[in-house]
Amino acid sequence: MMDEPQEVVNEKVMTDRVWLACTGVVTAVAAFLRFYDLALKPLHHDEGVNGFFLTNLVRDGVYKYDPANYHGPTLYYIALPFVELFGLKTMPIRVSVAIFGVLTVVLAFYLKRYIGRTGSLLAALFLALSPGMVFISRYFIHEIFFIFLSLAIVVAVLFFIEKRSAGPGAVAWMVLVLFTSFLPSSLNLANYLGGQTEAAVWAFRIAFFIVESVLVYYVVRMLINWDNGRPIYLLLASASASLLFATKETTFITLGTMLIAFFCIWIWRGIHAGEVYKKYWFNTLLALHVTAAAAAVYYRQNLIDGVKWLYENFLGSDKSQESFVFYSVVFLAFAAILTWIFFIINLRKNGDASFDEPVELNSKNFSDRLGTGSNRLALIATGAVIFVYLGVLFFSSFFTYKDGVGKAFEAYAIWSKTGTKDHTMHGVFGYLKWMMKIESPLMILSVLGSVMTMLWGRHRFAMFSALWAGGLFAAYSIIPYKTPWLALSFLLPMCIVAGYALGRLIESKSVALKAAAISLAISGTSVLAYQTYQINFVRYDDEEMTYVYAHSKRGMLDLIKQIEYYAEKSGKGKEATIEIGSPDYWPMTWYLVDYKQANFHGRLIDASTAEMIVAKKDDQDADVIRKYSTHYKYVGVYPLRPGVNLVLLVKRGLADGDAMDPYKIVEYETIPGYTN
Repeated sequence: MMDEPQEVVNEKVMTDRVWLACTGVVTAVAAFLRFYDLALKPLHHDEGVNGFFLTNLVRDGVYKYDPANYHGPTLYYIALPFVELFGLKTMPIRVSVAIFGVLTVVLAFYLKRYIGRTGSLLAALFLALSPGMVFISRYFIHEIFFIFLSLAIVVAVLFFIEKRSAGPGAVAWMVLVLFTSFLPSSLNLANYLGGQTEAAVWAFRIAFFIVESVLVYYVVRMLINWDNGRPIYLLLASASASLLFATKETTFITLGTMLIAFFCIWIWRGIHAGEVYKKYWFNTLLALHVTAAAAAVYYRQNLIDGVKWLYENFLGSDKSQESFVFYSVVFLAFAAILTWIFFIINLRKNGDASFDEPVELNSKNFSDRLGTGSNRLALIATGAVIFVYLGVLFFSSFFTYKDGVGKAFEAYAIWSKTGTKDHTMHGVFGYLKWMMKIESPLMILSVLGSVMTMLWGRHRFAMFSALWAGGLFAAYSIIPYKTPWLALSFLLPMCIVAGYALGRLIESKSVALKAAAISLAISGTSVLAYQTYQINFVRYDDEEMTYVYAHSKRGMLDLIKQIEYYAEKSGKGKEATIEIGSPDYWPMTWYLVDYKQANFHGRLIDASTAEMIVAKKDDQDADVIRKYSTHYKYVGVYPLRPGVNLVLLVKRGLADGDAMDPYKIVEYETIPGYTN
């Protein structure tokens, strides 16, 4: 075989360099959006609850999983090293989540052999700029780690089927999994053996660390030598699946949808390859267009109402004016329709640029990669052991809470009930409305991309992503329980399939398709970038912005500053007594974590010596005046979250001169735009 001309070689190298440079830029954008000024917005009350459990874990050394109220234990343990190093502060806990937000974007680059180079860059860019992906990455809740694990399972299974040798990244993750599996328990044992002697405790810690480092080294070396390390990918998929269950109860929905998508591909591939489809696909498509047009005419009033709803939500008189977003969405919709027309015309010519997947992604190849005989049994057994062990490890809080394992199974019975009772006011179209308000480019591009992907019928992973996205969207729309952050589960595959389809169009031979795809990509990312900036750095407590769901108002931080001011003025500092009588107070527990005498009663108590009292406006006004007028002055009213305001009372001798008598509370009027 003759050597390629040098200019061709140089072009390939330059292509690699350009692609790598683009991955660096996208990663930098993702990191900046997720890490910049992480403490800007106040904690959500869910973050406050999570912070409460994390605080107990740090101080008591144990987390007791409660399936009746909260999600799995993984969030607290991934945050634990950060708070041990940097303290119980907002930045460390949110950094622990933001890291996985960036890593989710990075994982998308590993899909380049399955959705194309351009497709992987666009998918990663959509993930990097998605308002929801960024907003929730800056939240101390379980969702982003859940999303990362979902994609990690998919990538690990792909690489296992591809029969890749273990790369540095896979080896590094396996080392981390092994250390996570054994080191925390060893440190607990060291604390027990060392007793009250600090020197002995550290001696045992160092000894255990050395021994486990040696063991991890030999285990990893053994795995690398086992079929060139390929089994590592299956073991990582097993570990990710186990951690997924230990993160959120919705795991069965995600994994179930993936399995259904895989089965549907098998059916569709058979239809797509058949002679009947090849002969009649275009006529069938025309008939479907006619049917869709007839349905549009029949349901025209519903469509008109939908457009009116969209207009009112962006340009309504009682809404923040977002003309750029509204008209960009209109442009995207028309551009998508035009692109679809170009696509159908081009599809008949079958002249699109394409690429071959590195391996046929089917059950036969997966089964073949498991090997035969004892090798297969060893691989399946090892994966099963890892899955069970990690699940037991986390639910038992590293063998410190044995009841946690049994409660892990109780969670699904409880969740099936709450899933039909709580947060059920948004209806079947809840996610459609939410996403069109804040993620409209991804909704439009993913729908367009999914239909194109299924019609191309070329790449199994792209079809899997389309069905994964559509299946999850349908499942979460049907389930009555709805919160905005659950949408991230289907936004993940939506970004992938949108990136894949636009990438293929950009790489096609049709100039019209190239221009249309580039136009869609530029306009889509522009809207996403604008809305990401707005929701994360400007309107982060504005209820119009979908993901801002019963979020703490920025004015709450003014209350915290006032408490800190009067605590210092009293001369007691962190020892100042603060009686919180309001029944609504989350996430104040987090901000007052260092105040040993901050007491959260949830009701008003008799008090005359505490430096400060926090009560709930309106509901407790009469009792505040009756109980505290003699000894306290009223400093101000501060918003906690929409519909909930808090009153700060300060001891008379401590209050500044502008403080008022408590009866003045009834004269307070809500400041428009301050408390919503």
